[in-house]
Amino acid sequence: MKIAITEHPIQPPAADSSHRDTGAELIFRGIVRDVENGMPITALEYEHYHGMAELKLQEIACMTIEKFKIQDIYCTHRSGLVVVGDVAVQIVIRSKHRKEALLAMEWFISEMKKEVPIWKWGITQDGDRFPSGKK
Repeated sequence: MKIAITEHPIQPPAADSSHRDTGAELIFRGIVRDVENGMPITALEYEHYHGMAELKLQEIACMTIEKFKIQDIYCTHRSGLVVVGDVAVQIVIRSKHRKEALLAMEWFISEMKKEVPIWKWGITQDGDRFPSGKK
């Protein structure tokens, strides 16, 4: 399990064939689109409660492993300014079978959005900033 919040661009995960008992590897990449709350934007700005956000992500990851019996989970979330087209969050889940990986991914993302203190702001072409609700 690995959890991180970073201001650096998120790279696609490297191919890894060392997991011989893994039958499913799910990769979710949340990408910033050009419209937020019906308004055109150039970027999203993410803020988080330092320390607490990482702790909550860690707790949710542990619960996900336990609840769905998955083998591993990796989550990297951006902080700071993320321009349209860039990855804001990347989650990788490995499990023996696809069903638990799919269920775990849906549950993890839902819990992350509800529980983790990360907030996002839409940034318009003019540089105006508006709240977009909790991530």
